Amino acid sequence: MTGSSPPLTLVILAAGRSTRFGRLKQLAPVGPGGAALLDYALYDGALAGFERFVLVIREALRQDFDAHLRRAVAAGLDIRFAYQPPPPNRARPWGTAHAVLAAAEHVDGPFAVCNADDFYGREAYATLAAAVRNAGTSASERPPARAFTVGYPLSATLSDSGGVSRGLCEIGEAGALLRLTEGLELRRDGARVRGRDVAGRPVDVPLHAPVCTNLWGFPPEILAPMCGLFAEFLAAVPGPDREFYLSEAMNDLIAAGRVRCTVLPTDALWLGVTFPGDQVGVAQALHALVESKAYPMDLWDAPPHLSHLD
Repeated sequence: MTGSSPPLTLVILAAGRSTRFGRLKQLAPVGPGGAALLDYALYDGALAGFERFVLVIREALRQDFDAHLRRAVAAGLDIRFAYQPPPPNRARPWGTAHAVLAAAEHVDGPFAVCNADDFYGREAYATLAAAVRNAGTSASERPPARAFTVGYPLSATLSDSGGVSRGLCEIGEAGALLRLTEGLELRRDGARVRGRDVAGRPVDVPLHAPVCTNLWGFPPEILAPMCGLFAEFLAAVPGPDREFYLSEAMNDLIAAGRVRCTVLPTDALWLGVTFPGDQVGVAQALHALVESKAYPMDLWDAPPHLSHLD
């Protein structure tokens, strides 16, 4: 960070319960050196120019995360924690948009959001970092606020082990995001992908349909209207399984003209672990990346590229 500019922050959502995976997948070792996907997010984020990392977790797991991240902190990363507890009478927290609000006290400049258990590829982080940084310094940074999401082809984000949830992007001129549809239980069926939406209606889209996998870029000004939406969400007395999704919050803000969101297409490699069966394929892909020298075997063994963070 230079001068008085606020740090570019990466908010990492890590409070999920890993129900389908069966254990804490956020810290599960999948890389050939024992790194978790979270470690690759931190490593790639740092190389892309992010200067602060805020992990949104369950408070009961703080010691586990502290132990796992000790060497990343020693390598110079500014890692902070925010807690997203489940409310009374619920097993799960309020959802992804609420997780972003939970990190708000650590955000004082442009920021990005990602999942702790996804691998997005270094190019995607670099593209997003440049977009949010440039938007923040642009004279056009006036209402509506500028936001970004990285779009992957749906085929690159499916699992052979079961149905997955993805944000299906409806895109207008100049890559403008018009609307996101939360697709659930999405599975490949020949040349198509089929599933359902949150209302139970069938979803049938082509394999190349662009999707959001929760990699976003925002200005800090988005937090206030998002907080207002959460107040409306609570006032509607949501049921025990209802969540305050980031995709739905963005739909509301876009429809109200309060946010203009651009989809940044990428051909970066995406990897994710939703089911236990996904882990073998992800481990093989990471091993190939290490073999090609894209990553060191041990990410935090005196990483020379992160020396500027010391």
